Amino acid sequence: MSNNKSKTIGDVAEAAGVSPATVSRALAGYGRISKETVEHVRAVAESIGYRPNALAVAMRAGKTKTIGLVIISDFTNAFFDRATKSIIDRAQELGFRVLIQHSDEDVSVERVAIDTMLQHQVDGIILVPASTTKHSHLTSKKLNGKPVVIIDRKLDVRRYTTVTTGDEVAAKEAVLYAAEKGHKNLGFLIAVPGITGLSTGQPEIPITSVQERVDGFAQGVKRSKATSVWVYCEDKEDVSESAVEKLLDSPKAPTVIFTSNNDMLLAVLKVAGGRGLTVGQDLSVVSFDDSPWAAAMVPGITVIARPVEELGHIAVTELVEAIEGNTKTKEIVLPASLIKRGSVANLSKAK
Repeated sequence: MSNNKSKTIGDVAEAAGVSPATVSRALAGYGRISKETVEHVRAVAESIGYRPNALAVAMRAGKTKTIGLVIISDFTNAFFDRATKSIIDRAQELGFRVLIQHSDEDVSVERVAIDTMLQHQVDGIILVPASTTKHSHLTSKKLNGKPVVIIDRKLDVRRYTTVTTGDEVAAKEAVLYAAEKGHKNLGFLIAVPGITGLSTGQPEIPITSVQERVDGFAQGVKRSKATSVWVYCEDKEDVSESAVEKLLDSPKAPTVIFTSNNDMLLAVLKVAGGRGLTVGQDLSVVSFDDSPWAAAMVPGITVIARPVEELGHIAVTELVEAIEGNTKTKEIVLPASLIKRGSVANLSKAK
């Protein structure tokens, strides 16, 4: 009669005629043990159907070959979706697995996620921080000395390697591009983590990437000497749509709306469609982050594209180097680029 019960190290030890400690060393490949004994123990283990716990073996060897964590702030966001895939693909190329947690832009959730990953004995951490300033849980001591790479955003102290994109420069370029096409009334729709509802005054912005976009947009407005109206809002569908309505109903309604991410872009498109406004004619739109659907629309949406795949690839490469002993920290900034499509009308030509 067959026995389907999982075999243990004790079973291997008994069958091989050695101690459980010898079995552990032979299977994990560490400690002082002869080649003959290693081969004998491994042959016995295979013959009786023993399957070692891969994580336990790796931990005894000192590495789990696991990158954990990638704390992605929002899986539904096109940028983070693509970044996750890039990170997983590159990690697999280098022989690592990836454990993923979701922070939902909440520092308290981020703390729990990091504790969970540390309990899994990860070799290193890739992090999208929920806050620029609230990071007492991110000290080297609190992280047990684990290597860290920060992506998309920065902390207000230089502690770890960061891989970000040049959002400020690209945002300014986008505004000047619209101004060159004759747009003098500009609208800005900015999603801000942590706020409730919407505001026409700039609230506290907890993450550097959003702040850099705001700063770049503002520089473009100043350079172009255009009139502008701003709405900052919670990243929720009903709130963002209300924010678009507020922009369009302002005394000097914008002829072009710049959005800080794809979720805000969708709100603009939905409200514009509901009002019978044709994008690229009645209302122009520019958004951060490219996506297949933005390119496929008619007209295509003009976007500030960030090199997402490259960012993920570099983040994993830098982290693995740190895991292997390279302790030098870097600030890597990848250029963002303005992709001009048909969603920005040429008002100068119309005149």
